[in-house]
Amino acid sequence: MTQALVITIIGTLVGVVGTGLGGLISLCIVKPSSRFLGILMGITSGLMLSVVAFDLLPEAYEIAGLGTEILGILFGVIIVVFVEGFFPVNKGKNLSGSKNHFFRTGALLGIAIAIHNLPEGLAIGSGYMFTSKMGITMAIIIALHNLPEGLAMAAPLRLSGSSAFKVMMLTILAGIPTGIGAFIGAILGGVSDFFIGLCLAFAGGTMLYITCGEMIPDAKSLHNGRASGLGIVVGFIIGIIVSVSL
Repeated sequence: MTQALVITIIGTLVGVVGTGLGGLISLCIVKPSSRFLGILMGITSGLMLSVVAFDLLPEAYEIAGLGTEILGILFGVIIVVFVEGFFPVNKGKNLSGSKNHFFRTGALLGIAIAIHNLPEGLAIGSGYMFTSKMGITMAIIIALHNLPEGLAMAAPLRLSGSSAFKVMMLTILAGIPTGIGAFIGAILGGVSDFFIGLCLAFAGGTMLYITCGEMIPDAKSLHNGRASGLGIVVGFIIGIIVSVSL
């Protein structure tokens, strides 16, 4: 049980530090220029698409197969559509409506990232039970991987006018499920491939829907020019490099 506790602490720190650093970076770089904000939202959108296309969905397919992957994607989209009903939709052009919309986007993305962090924690926990070296390696990789996700979540939250404290707290909370997953992985040693693959595909489906339906349109609305589109491409390329490197 002592070992499981240590693994849980490591998993929690990995999630919190990874997404928290992403939130901190967002607080440091967000500026009032609409052009800059459009580029930032574009880059984070591209990063999210890369994570989904080259990380989550390929892993889900490799672990659990095509059927489970498609089931997870569809389930993820359905859940996001359902959760959207709990957030107010503001179709007006006023500043207040715009801020509420960005908070809604950030909150939905935070839920998706939190769900995604659970199977990542499982990987840390089960890997550590195999060998401590594998567990530590997985922890470092996942911490670095979580950084752009924290940035993607924090950017729309910051645009919503949320305080720096609130942005940091929400990005940190999104990382906590990594610790929960690490605990489960440590206790069970090995977890069902179907369950892990379903979780990864579920997270991929939610992120895909939110990125295409919320973040990319937001990037264009912030700056209706080439800058936001180029930001998406740049973010996508950065995501590819990160996926290949890690």
